[in-house]
Amino acid sequence: MKISVILISCMMMASLPGTSAIAADDVFAELNVEFALLDADGAKVTLANFRGKNVLLTFGFTHCQHICPMIAANMARALKGSDKEAIGIFVSVDTERDTPAITMAYARGFGDHMTGLGGSHEQVALAARNFGVTFVVTKSEDNYTVQHTPSIFLIGPDGFIVDVFAMNTPSSDIIAAMHQATNDY
Repeated sequence: MKISVILISCMMMASLPGTSAIAADDVFAELNVEFALLDADGAKVTLANFRGKNVLLTFGFTHCQHICPMIAANMARALKGSDKEAIGIFVSVDTERDTPAITMAYARGFGDHMTGLGGSHEQVALAARNFGVTFVVTKSEDNYTVQHTPSIFLIGPDGFIVDVFAMNTPSSDIIAAMHQATNDY
C-alpha cells in the first residue's frame, strides 16, 4: 500500500506546474495526443471526432473509489461551468473489467458532456503512451490493483495540447484555460 501511495504521489507531483525543469511547451511538443479507441457501441473514436471543441481527457478506471471519481467530477464541474463547446473523455485503463459500455455509463454518471472510451489493452496502452501516461494492473489471488497517472489533459479546439492539470486543480483554472484555448483558436 505504501508503494502505491508513493507512486501516485510522485505521479501527481510530476503533473504539477513548476515541478519540472523542462519548459511546458517542450513537454507538450513531446506528446502525441492521437488515439483510436472504442465507444459504447464499439465504433472507433479518434481525436478528429472532437475537432473544434475543447477536450478534457483523463485515464482511470471505473472501480476506483477515490481518485478517479474526484478527477471525473472535477472535469464535469469545469465542463458545466464553461460556456465553450467542450467534452470530457474518461479512458479506462482497466481493459479486463471495463468495457467501453461500462466506461461510458460511468463517465455519463458525472454529466452529459462526459463520455467514456476504452478498447483492447493494446489500444489503451498506445493512447496512454501517446499522452505520456503510465498505468499498471497488478492481479493476485487476493488483490486487484490499478495504478495510473492522474492527470487531466486539455486539448484545444485546434487539436493541440494546451495544458496538463493535476487531478485537484480548481475547476475555475481549467475553465479559464478552456476559454483561452477557444479564444486563441
